[in-house]
Amino acid sequence: MYTLHDSRLSGNAWKVRILLSQLGLEYRRITHVLADNTSRTPEFLAMNAAGKIPVLILPSGEAIPESNAILWHLAQGTPLLPSGFDQIRVVQWMFFEQSEVLKAFSAARFFTSIAKKEEEKKVELAAWRTQAAYVLRTLEQHLASLEFVALNRYTIADLALYPYISMAEQGAIDLRPFPSVRSWVARVEAQPGWVPLIEQ
Repeated sequence: MYTLHDSRLSGNAWKVRILLSQLGLEYRRITHVLADNTSRTPEFLAMNAAGKIPVLILPSGEAIPESNAILWHLAQGTPLLPSGFDQIRVVQWMFFEQSEVLKAFSAARFFTSIAKKEEEKKVELAAWRTQAAYVLRTLEQHLASLEFVALNRYTIADLALYPYISMAEQGAIDLRPFPSVRSWVARVEAQPGWVPLIEQ
């Protein structure tokens, strides 16, 4: 059985839980409270030297850190990760998520809705929201004629991008001007096996 080390509000961990559900894979969940520094213990750092969530432990005992690496591993041999040049299109958008999306959206959300330090981070938040607007304009143009980002069908590229963009408004990033992005979010959430961030 797989073991997933995650935290309750992590978008990166959420994408892994969604994929595990969509692939019908059983797993044990170990949920960390990051403020308790349990991801900084020697035991955790042996699994991921960066001390970050999530980490997936395979049935073999090997550990995979980094959410997109986990998606890549789990999706191999499934329709969610195609072969050939189509695979390059998937990789392209997974890199875009890491380089252009993650910091702006996740940091804006964290300091606005979780840490509630908007006044302290006023300058940084303005920069992150400017970057987020660029990302959303890029995706809006791209998705105007497509249903999904990489191949016009659902892949792990969509799943990589989805969590923090879907939670954009928690970082005071307005999705209303971007109807194609909002429609794409709804299509991702309509996929079989999708699970919410916090399950009841």
